[in-house]
Amino acid sequence: MTLEVFLQQIWQDTLQFLDFEANFNDKNSLDLSEIAIILSADKNNYERYFLLKEFQNIFKKINLRVDIFGVQIAQICAINLLKIGLISQQELLKALQILQTVSNNTLVFHFIQNLEIQHSNKKELFVKNFKELDTINKELQKLTHNETTKIRLEKTLKKFRDLDFSIAITGVVNSGKSSLLNALLKEDFLGVSNIPETANLTLLKYGTSQRAKIYFWDKKEWQNILESAKFSAELHNFLDALSKQINIEEYIQEKSLIKESSLHELKEFSSAKNILSALIKKIEIEGDLEFLKNNICIVDTPGLDDIITQRELLTNEYLKESDFLIHLMNASQSLTQKDLEFLTNCLLNSRLSKFLIVLTKSDLLTQKDLEEVIVYTREKIKEAVENLNCNLVEKIDFLCVSAKKASEFYKGIADEEEFKRSGMKEFEEYLFNELYSSKKSTMAINSYKKELLLELKNILNDYEIRNKLIKENEHDSDKQNIKIVKEFQNQKEILKQAKKDIADSIANFENLENGVENLVLLLAKKLKERLLDELQYVKSKKQKVNSNRILHIIDITTKDGINDILRDIKFENLKRIEELRSTLSLKYEFLRDEFDNGFEDFKNQLTQNIDSLFNSEKFALLRLELCEIMQQKTELILLEKKLDEAVVCGFKKFEISKVLTQLQINKTFFDFLEQKLSHYEDTQKEKLKNLEQVLEKLKGANANLVLSYEENIKNIATLKQLEMELLNAN
Repeated sequence: MTLEVFLQQIWQDTLQFLDFEANFNDKNSLDLSEIAIILSADKNNYERYFLLKEFQNIFKKINLRVDIFGVQIAQICAINLLKIGLISQQELLKALQILQTVSNNTLVFHFIQNLEIQHSNKKELFVKNFKELDTINKELQKLTHNETTKIRLEKTLKKFRDLDFSIAITGVVNSGKSSLLNALLKEDFLGVSNIPETANLTLLKYGTSQRAKIYFWDKKEWQNILESAKFSAELHNFLDALSKQINIEEYIQEKSLIKESSLHELKEFSSAKNILSALIKKIEIEGDLEFLKNNICIVDTPGLDDIITQRELLTNEYLKESDFLIHLMNASQSLTQKDLEFLTNCLLNSRLSKFLIVLTKSDLLTQKDLEEVIVYTREKIKEAVENLNCNLVEKIDFLCVSAKKASEFYKGIADEEEFKRSGMKEFEEYLFNELYSSKKSTMAINSYKKELLLELKNILNDYEIRNKLIKENEHDSDKQNIKIVKEFQNQKEILKQAKKDIADSIANFENLENGVENLVLLLAKKLKERLLDELQYVKSKKQKVNSNRILHIIDITTKDGINDILRDIKFENLKRIEELRSTLSLKYEFLRDEFDNGFEDFKNQLTQNIDSLFNSEKFALLRLELCEIMQQKTELILLEKKLDEAVVCGFKKFEISKVLTQLQINKTFFDFLEQKLSHYEDTQKEKLKNLEQVLEKLKGANANLVLSYEENIKNIATLKQLEMELLNAN
C-alpha cells in the first residue's frame, strides 16, 4: 500500500485527536521544522526517532504518545492542515529538504510536493476576523451602562482599525521598481511625468489629497552628516559643492522643515539629478489607490549605497520596521554585486523571518532561463554566507513577474491569458498571504480579542450584580445590598496593598546593567585583533584593503558581540519580570486578566527598544573611521595604535550602560503594571457609582424593577453569547 492510499484511508478517523490550528503564539503549537521531523519518521527510522529526547519533546507538546499510532495521527493532521492552506507548502518543503542530509524522506517529500493545496485567502480571513471583532465591540458599547467603558471600547476600535502594514521595496537602477509598483497599484501612478526618480526614501500611503510632504534634515541630523564627511573625501567634496550652490540654512532648521508639494512639482525637490535632494530626509506621498486602502504603506528605498551615511541609516531603519521586504532584480541582468551585498546584509542583520526576490521583466526570458537565474542567485548568496550559516538562504523566496504584461491587461491592451503569464496574480496572493498570516497580524487579532474579553467580563459582572441587588431588594435584604457595596469599597485597600507590593519590588530589583562596559571593552579588543589579522593577511599577500570586507568584519563582530550582551540582559530582565507578574497574578487573582492583557505587546516593545541601539550615527561614524584607518598606507605598528585608540574610544561612545539605563527596562514594566492597576481602579469606581445609583432607585420601590431585571437577564444572555463567539473566534 502506498503512503498516499494509507493516509487517505485513515484520514477522517484520526483527525479528531489532534489540533494543529495555526495559533503560532501558543506555547504548545509546532513550528514547521518540528512538523517536518514528524513527517520524516517512517518504518525505516522510527525506532531511532523514538529514542531521541527532542522527538519525545515534540510529542509532549501535542499530548500524543511516542508510538506508531501517535506518529500516524500527527502526520495525518499535519497533511490535513497543509491541504487547507494553514501550513505553507513551500516552507515545509524547504524544512524537509534540510532534513534530507540526516534522514531519507524522499517519499514524503515528493508526496508533499505533488499534494493539491486548497489555497486560503489570508487577507479575506484577516479582514473577516477583524469585522467580527468590530461588530462585537459595537455590541458591547450598546450594552454597557459605563461611559468610561464605552470610551475605552471606542479607543480600542480605532487602535486596531488603524493597524497598518509596510512593504519595503528595494532594487538597483533599472530593476523595474516603478513598473512593478504601477502594476501593483493597477495604474501608472508612478509615471515619469509626475513622480521622478528620487534619491530619497519615499513613503506611499493612502489619502485623497494626491499631494506630497517633504521632510528636511534638522540641524542636529545635518551636523552628523557634516561629521561623517571627515572620513569620506567623496562626501566632503559633495557637501562643499552643495554649500556653494544652495543657501543651506533656508532648509536646515532647528526643527525639521516640512514643505507640501503637488505630485507634478515634486521633481523640483527630489529628483536624483537635483542637488537639493541631499537636504531631504524623506518624502511622504498620498495616493487615492485601492491597493493602499488596506492600511498598506509602500516604502520605496533608494540609496542603499548612498554616500550620505545618515540616509542609508534611515533606509535601514525603515527596512527593519517593515513587515515585508521585496527586492527586485532585472531577470536579464541577473545578480549584480550591489544586489549580492544588499541581500547578504539583509540575511545577516534583518529580523525578518523571510523575504522575497522578484525577478522583473520575466517576459524577456524563457522559463528555463528564469530557473537558471534563481539557481545561480541562490548559489552566489550561499557562497557569500557559507562561513556563517548556509541555511540562511532558505529565508528567501523567488517569484517571476512581468509588470509590462500586467499593466497592458489593466489598460485593456492584453487579454486574460497574457495576464496569467505575467505572474502578477501569484505575486499579489503571495504578498497578502504573507502579510495577513504574519506574527504581527496574529498578535493584533489575539490582542483585540483579549481586550474585548476583559471589557465583556466587566460589563457582564456589572449586570449580574445589578440583578443580585434587585433580587435582594425583593426580600427586603438591605444588609446584603450594603455588604455588596462594601465589598467594592474594600477593593481600594487591596489595590493599595498591590501598589505597595509593586513599590517594594522596584526597590528589590537589582540593576543588571552593571559591568556591561567591561564586557564592551573586551569586545573592542576582539574587534581590534580581527582587524589587525585582516591587515596582516592583506599585507602578506600584497593586496589592497577591501572596504566591503572591513565593514563586514566590523558589523559582524560588533553587532554579534553587543547583541550577545544585550540578549543576556534582556533575558534576565524578562525572566524576573515574568516571575513578578506571575506572583502578582496569583496573589491578586482578580487582576490576572488585567496583567495578561497587553503583556506580549510590552515584551515586543522592549525587544524593539533594545534592537534600536544600532540605529545610531555613533556606530555609522565608527565604521567610517575604522575603514579609513585600515586603508592608510603606513607601518603596521602605527596602524595598530590608531586602531586601538579608535576602537576603544568608539566603543566608549556607545555608552551601553547609559543607554540601557535610559531604556529603563524595569521601570517600563512597573509603569505597565501601574497602568493596569489604574485601569482596574477606574473600572471599580465606575461600577461602584452605578451600584449606588441602582440602590437609590431601589429605595423608591420603582415598579419598573421587574422589567429591569428581565431586561438584564436578556443582556446577560447576549453577553454570554458574545463571550462564546470571542472564545471560539479563529
